[in-house]
Amino acid sequence: MNKEGLSPLVATLLLVVFALVIGTVAMSWGRSYTASIVEEPTVEQPIVIEPQDVAVDPLKALQIEYIQGKITKDEYLQRQKDLLEIS
Repeated sequence: MNKEGLSPLVATLLLVVFALVIGTVAMSWGRSYTASIVEEPTVEQPIVIEPQDVAVDPLKALQIEYIQGKITKDEYLQRQKDLLEIS
């Protein structure tokens, strides 16, 4: 009985099994690690607008109205076009 081919076959099989075990352990650890990380909610900072800037520039006042939801996008675009034509 010739056993010369048995040793490389066993070595290859052991390497494949070892790689699968290491990969499984790494994936399991990674999954549990990422699940343990709790994301902190982001806190939005309020927009501070200086009143003197708004009084000087009517375009800024228009932008603030749009950001605050006081006017629609179409109204904003029309009034912006009118302001830019006057300037």
